[in-house]
Amino acid sequence: MDRSHLTEPECREVLSRTQAARLAIARRGLPYIEPVGLIHFDGEPVALLGESSPVARALATVVSPRRLVVLQTDDLAGSLREVHSVTAIARPRWVVGLDDVRECRRLAAVRGLDVWADTWFLALTRPTLVGHRVPLRRPRTEQAPAIRERGAGPRSPVADQS
Repeated sequence: MDRSHLTEPECREVLSRTQAARLAIARRGLPYIEPVGLIHFDGEPVALLGESSPVARALATVVSPRRLVVLQTDDLAGSLREVHSVTAIARPRWVVGLDDVRECRRLAAVRGLDVWADTWFLALTRPTLVGHRVPLRRPRTEQAPAIRERGAGPRSPVADQS
């Protein structure tokens, strides 16, 4: 499976068109990972979190400037031949300004995402982006050979153990 890297602009494009991602943090040695809605606000990816979500509970109200979060998303890129996979590592900050929260709510509604009264918005500031193209299918010339009839091919190492 050949994987090629996405450029930073391609990674940003994937993040801007993707509506959902997985957000991950570690706290006291335990991982917290959950699916989140995703919007773009002020040039940054912003995750939508419910007040009672495991990640929101694991993050303090004031996020430590040393803490990093990881956001990972995949996009079929309009094709069933490859997936564009992007991982963003960034320092999080809660969106708290009234006008900013109002705009995040509007952007989420435009994307068709549910926004509840307890929805919090976590911006990922200056993310480091890594992306890959992952082929789902090989070109016809590289397809695996047809399955042989039973007993016609080389023996399986598992078969030798019986």
